[in-house]
Amino acid sequence: MKIVLVIDTYNAEMGAAVATKRLAEGLKKRGHQISIVSTDAVDGSSFVVKGFYLPGCRESQEKMQFMLGIPDKKVLRKAFADADIVQIQFPFYLAYGAAKVARAMKKCVVGAFHAQPQNFIGAMGLESAVLEKVMFSLLSFFLFGRAPVIQCPSQFAADLLQKGGNRQALRVVSNGIPDEYVPTPTARPESFGDNLVLLNVGRHAPEKRQSLLIEAVKCSKYANKIRLLLCGKGELSELLVTQGSQLPNPPMVQYVSQHDKLQYLNTADLYVHGSAVELESLACLEAIGCGLPCLIGDSPHSAAKQFALDPRFVFTHDDAASLTAKIDYWYENRAELATVRARVLAMAEQYRFEKCLDKMEALYRDALSGAFAAEVVMSPAADAEGAAT
Repeated sequence: MKIVLVIDTYNAEMGAAVATKRLAEGLKKRGHQISIVSTDAVDGSSFVVKGFYLPGCRESQEKMQFMLGIPDKKVLRKAFADADIVQIQFPFYLAYGAAKVARAMKKCVVGAFHAQPQNFIGAMGLESAVLEKVMFSLLSFFLFGRAPVIQCPSQFAADLLQKGGNRQALRVVSNGIPDEYVPTPTARPESFGDNLVLLNVGRHAPEKRQSLLIEAVKCSKYANKIRLLLCGKGELSELLVTQGSQLPNPPMVQYVSQHDKLQYLNTADLYVHGSAVELESLACLEAIGCGLPCLIGDSPHSAAKQFALDPRFVFTHDDAASLTAKIDYWYENRAELATVRARVLAMAEQYRFEKCLDKMEALYRDALSGAFAAEVVMSPAADAEGAAT
């Protein structure tokens, strides 16, 4: 198939961009012809549109390495000329123009749900049910109401769209766990010593709640025996270093290489995820792919808690005391963390990347054949059995 992926910024470090890159590369390996429409040049098969910053948001967007795209009809028509599928990743201004041009050219349009209202509201440090509804209406106007089918990375995401009033066909297909995220015999870094090692990977931003992790470790009875790794970078990196200096063992706060990330995923004791907003969580997928159990906050705006094995691996969202209690529990029951890895890996199997690519190809075939007329949202279990197709 000839597939065009439309995404405002392709080379950003955010989860949706990373997932899009992985999808593009995976589809290429299966023989599909992939083109990219974005504000940044990718390779010979990319089509570049101009970008812009929202008023008052330039600094924030620059730190995120993210630009919004302007739908240039001439560029879009050229990009879509030979396309079988046009998949639109973000529900912004570029999506509005891309969907409009693609439909006028009678191309098959597939949408993707990679951004929810809380991504923007949380980044602004706000909480507002009214603003959430307004934002959802805006995102639906740009994309969710214009694509006949929407790929949702989790059942949580599909439910969110339904509750938001969208009536398009929804297909749950995870972003998947790439092949390199598997258990690998790896030497434990000497710097870990005999500490309980807690790992977090992701952009250092308010909605990711790395500060909460520092506060929870600070309050732990075993703070002097805990090593916290905050792998990533972002607008809060310097603040996290300052906050972390108060710990007996100051956390590692830095962006790490792929090699180092895989080493930490295979040698840490527990992955800790406090993010307030997640439609799936690539970080948790990578962790469970390596067999690393996840301790996850129960945010009402996050799907990540689906990766918790049982209630012992869930803490109350934005509650440092709750997280501290769970950290202390697992320090005292550390031996069990090694024994649950088999259960973590069993859960990870349904998210392996090749299986998710199978589902994406099935989604594309159904979209081209018009099979979505009677589509319903399937539960992960039913989807795993192939009922959705």
